[in-house]
Amino acid sequence: MNKIGLTLTALLLGGSIIYGFETGIHSAPAMEQAGQGAVSSENTLRLVPKRSSTAVIRAQHPAPVVPMAPFVGYETYRVAEATPSVTTTAYAQPTADSNSTYVIAELENLRNDIQQLQKDTAKPDPKKTFSTPRLSGRLFFDSWASPDYTNKAGMNELRFTVTGTGYEVFDYKAEFTVTSANAASSGHVHNMSEVEPPLPDHTHSHTLGGPSATTYVGQLSLFDAWIGVKNLPGLGYFRVGHYNLESSMNYLAGSTNTTLTSWHPSTSSFLLGRKFGCSSEHLFANDRVRWIYGIYQGYNINNGFNTSGRALSGDNQGQIFNTRLTMAPHYAEGGRHVLHIGGHYSYLNDTTQHSRVDALGAGNNWFGPVTLTTGAMNDVRNHNRGGLELSYQRGPIRVQLETFVAKFNNHGTASGTTTELAYFLTGEHRAYNLATATFGAPTVNRPFRPFKSGEWNLVDGWGAWQVVARHAYTDLGDWRDASGGYQHDWTFGINWFWTTNIRCIFEYTHSNQRGNAEIPFAYQDAFGTSFRVNW
Repeated sequence: MNKIGLTLTALLLGGSIIYGFETGIHSAPAMEQAGQGAVSSENTLRLVPKRSSTAVIRAQHPAPVVPMAPFVGYETYRVAEATPSVTTTAYAQPTADSNSTYVIAELENLRNDIQQLQKDTAKPDPKKTFSTPRLSGRLFFDSWASPDYTNKAGMNELRFTVTGTGYEVFDYKAEFTVTSANAASSGHVHNMSEVEPPLPDHTHSHTLGGPSATTYVGQLSLFDAWIGVKNLPGLGYFRVGHYNLESSMNYLAGSTNTTLTSWHPSTSSFLLGRKFGCSSEHLFANDRVRWIYGIYQGYNINNGFNTSGRALSGDNQGQIFNTRLTMAPHYAEGGRHVLHIGGHYSYLNDTTQHSRVDALGAGNNWFGPVTLTTGAMNDVRNHNRGGLELSYQRGPIRVQLETFVAKFNNHGTASGTTTELAYFLTGEHRAYNLATATFGAPTVNRPFRPFKSGEWNLVDGWGAWQVVARHAYTDLGDWRDASGGYQHDWTFGINWFWTTNIRCIFEYTHSNQRGNAEIPFAYQDAFGTSFRVNW
């Protein structure tokens, strides 16, 4: 009986203990234990005190997403022999109500910060505004020597250009040149229609070719000033303002991208230069075919007034119709291999009844004198000009041919031809621009950097080297009595591109002319160097 009593006593005592405690497997993953100061994610078998309303140690709401204050202690559990007791250290965190308010306030502050950051970094909508104007320019220093006439050295050209776009359809350009010295054609200007300081009213002549203008120290000349709009129905790209008439791919590439120091004499003799007018431009066949046509006035902006700023008396400027059609039937590797074919035509209604064509001798157009001229043709009311273009580039080698012709009613015909061969010894090639159908600057494979800066080596590479041979022929044979005749110019040169934007030029030209009876035959030689930077 005693044994039975002891057994019942033990059962009662064990039941009371089991009633007071729960036995189970407690899994505490790392993410959950992180809030409790635990460092292990292993499953542990432990006795956990039975939960009661007075022993709640965890918040009944989710933890906030914002960083909380660190814990100041950890939970300690121990099993009492009789009545279980729990010793806890409270979290340093807000209550449920205060925590919700805290989270909302933090989210509001974060949203305000994001909105301010978006305002600070947002770019203007190109559909609603004009872009910030971009300033670029070029600076040329030339030196020429000749046993036939005075040597010359100095600043050939300083030009500033402002360009920009607007509303995703407009673009514009304004370009100014500062001339540096009196010359036949200062500021890299190659004919009187390019920049012509006005002569007195009674001697003003409408010169459409040749560098017979006189420029002055410090003169500021306006070159380009135009605005264009894209995708006009029926007009394509429409432009209005003062800019180049399209009459030669060599000329249209700009003075920055001339093969040598200047355009060849046959080109500069027949250019129409810049005029005020409007044009329509169209691209076809994946931009490989380009056609432009326009109507312009006979004078440019700079020669519509005399030196006192007064409009020229009886200034009836006339009109010019100009068009150019080009195509690139072969175009590969981004223009490394390209075949260019084109032609241009201009009709001039010369109501001022003054026209002439001039040709230069040896040297570039900044330096060389006029050697052949038609003289003034005072009874010419209209005439026609045109030419053909052919160029083939295959990697570093390029061959180019251009022809020009001008037909003056009741007077005769003048013509010119230029053949050019150029080869990059270092493997580069000239960039071909489908939008303008012209050749631009090369991308230099290993730029020459003679000045140490940062991580640059003293000499990173030797730049790009190009050799050039050119023959130009100009025929003014119908004007032998007015110092006309024909002229051959042989030019050999070297281009040394330090980078795409920096170039040195070394050039030699031999020129011979067959003139009138007074000057039956003449020779000229000139040596030139140039250092050019554009940005």
